[in-house]
Amino acid sequence: MRKSELRKLRTLKATSKMMQLAVENNPRREVYSYGWGGQQYTREIYQYGLYMRCQTLQGILKVAFFLPDRMRLGGNLPAYELFICRDTGQFLTYDRNRGKWLTAKLDMLDWPSYVHASEKKWINPEGFSAIKKYLRIEHGGYTGLLEYQLQVREDELKRRHKRETDSWDLDLAQTPELPKDWDRWVRKVGIQENYVFYQYARKGTDSGYCSYCEKEVPIRNPRHNKQGHCPCCRHEITFKSIGKAGRVNTKSAFMYLIQRCEDGFMIREFSGSGHYRKGEYEKPEYSYRENRRAIYNRNGRGLHAYYWGDYKHSEFRWIRGSLCSASGYYDYGGRVYGRTIPDLGKYELRRTGLVESIRDMQVIDPEKYLAVLQEVPQLEQLSKAGLSDLVKECMADRYSFQECFRKHGTGSLAKVLGTDAQGLKRLRANKGGQKFLKWIQYEKATGKLLPDKVIGWFCSQSVKADDLKFILDRMSIVQVYNYMRRQMQESRMSSREILTTWEDYLSMALRFGMDTNDAIVFRARKLRQRHDELVARCHQKKDLVLRAGEVLKEYPHIEKIYQSIRDIYTFADKDYTVVVPSRIEDIILEGEHLHHCLGNVERYWERIESRESYVLFLRLTSEQGKSYYSLEIEPDGTVRQKRNMYDRQKADIEEATKFLQKWQKEISKRLTDEERELAKTSRVLRNQEFAQLREDQVIIHTGHLRGHLLVDVLMADLMEATEIVPVSALPAAA
Repeated sequence: MRKSELRKLRTLKATSKMMQLAVENNPRREVYSYGWGGQQYTREIYQYGLYMRCQTLQGILKVAFFLPDRMRLGGNLPAYELFICRDTGQFLTYDRNRGKWLTAKLDMLDWPSYVHASEKKWINPEGFSAIKKYLRIEHGGYTGLLEYQLQVREDELKRRHKRETDSWDLDLAQTPELPKDWDRWVRKVGIQENYVFYQYARKGTDSGYCSYCEKEVPIRNPRHNKQGHCPCCRHEITFKSIGKAGRVNTKSAFMYLIQRCEDGFMIREFSGSGHYRKGEYEKPEYSYRENRRAIYNRNGRGLHAYYWGDYKHSEFRWIRGSLCSASGYYDYGGRVYGRTIPDLGKYELRRTGLVESIRDMQVIDPEKYLAVLQEVPQLEQLSKAGLSDLVKECMADRYSFQECFRKHGTGSLAKVLGTDAQGLKRLRANKGGQKFLKWIQYEKATGKLLPDKVIGWFCSQSVKADDLKFILDRMSIVQVYNYMRRQMQESRMSSREILTTWEDYLSMALRFGMDTNDAIVFRARKLRQRHDELVARCHQKKDLVLRAGEVLKEYPHIEKIYQSIRDIYTFADKDYTVVVPSRIEDIILEGEHLHHCLGNVERYWERIESRESYVLFLRLTSEQGKSYYSLEIEPDGTVRQKRNMYDRQKADIEEATKFLQKWQKEISKRLTDEERELAKTSRVLRNQEFAQLREDQVIIHTGHLRGHLLVDVLMADLMEATEIVPVSALPAAA
């Protein structure tokens, strides 16, 4: 329809009868409620909310719509004009008020509110019949026009959908027929749960009905919901007492059918379950449905995937979706129909390893397997080597395997797994996964062979070699294995509890000065008792003792260093005193009392251990037992930092600085040649650190110095021993 031609059609004005009806059509006021609060509103309602007139002009149905409130004021021109061409199914609406053409349906036009609220819409009998006849529809008037428009829109939508779905249907036309024995395979293999139903008797029962055998079988000592095996078919079954069972439903099981198709092969995913009605256990009902189809080419590369679902709320059908991703969280493992596999294994699946994994794993998601194979090509080697546990773990978490393969490079499977041929053989024989493999790699790295039963036990307990680092300098792996098993048996603790208790015990023992290299100590016969005894000695200081023990284990020379420098750096006058700490606990408590990072940051322990810098305490002479300022100094007396509560500096920092200058002069007389040489190295390391901080533009993000460059704050705090100058009130360091 051409809009210019439609505008030339004569205008349909309201007839005198229509105008008279509109004058007589007095509106009435109606109160109605709207919204959650039930708020009330008032509106006008007409008997006829809309007036219509129609004619067929040059083969086009023209319908004019008049509004009663305008007609009552004498207006006889329509508000809207609707044009419909029956031959093409097109319709257009002209808005006379705005001078615009609209494609919207009648129910979407901008009508006054009373049009939909009023009881009727007026059209004369001749017009009503003309609409029915022209459009060949059941109803006339406004209802018939809207029904026609809705049908046109629905037909347009179907045609638009069809343009998209035709290619899908063509792709899916290659779907093969289901195998003739498919239904039986679903019942016997695909749905894996089977039962033995028995009649309970006080004296016991000796037979029951096996759902797999489909006959009575002998049983002994059944118990409701107990797991067992059928003595005839040897399948795993669950015993069900007929009196207690009621209706029995199996879990929904996934099943897969792999078939050759024109493009290559297709993986079809099904899900199904079994149902046993009460009293009719010999006549079970089985149901299944197909959920998904994935099409691959002859090289195993995914082409398209489809799933059964609601297509744009119009119909249920096959919809094109995405192929399974290797990173997908879920693994929909299920049984795979076996009769199509051998032939596919000779051709399409020959270089995938999927056939071997189906054989070894029984339950697998073939689509997920092929997705992971694209990301981890070595998965084929794992599968063909019979390492089914590694295949499962690779499908569940491919990232750790990719890292392993990158680390060990290319070559034979043994090489890329970081082991040798003998290790690979042991891995296969023990059906080992990643845990077993890591122990094999540990063996190779250390050159210490371990019995398979020892590795298997550690794997079952999820214990790694790194978990035993704290004791391996004193005991062999086999000794640890025997000790842990004995402790678990005697103390009823889990392996993880044993390791935690053991490590805590040795850390506390070291702190209390016990010889932890003595077998009587490190291999305590009653581990839990000895641990609890040390805890009792610690009282409320257990955490502090443990932390100090951990630091001392990592940095064993710290306390000896402080003993050697005590006489050099200790100094006091009537106002201030510089204190050299004696124990690691003193430094940790200092950090806790002043609420800063001292004692919790590794770099301070590293600097003390290497004698790059020392942590000292500045005290008020009158209150030497109370934390005041923490100092970090270099061996020549250079003060790197002086920190008070929450890394701040108080107003008395100037007085404290004068004392520190006095202290620097005093200790310069005591410094040994060794301390002076250490100071040179310390100065170089400090300057390198400052240069790196400035290059990285490291900014303080918390506290009162938020936004300052860290290097500027540290340099402002620095008191060089070789150039002693007063420190102005600059921002304090973090």
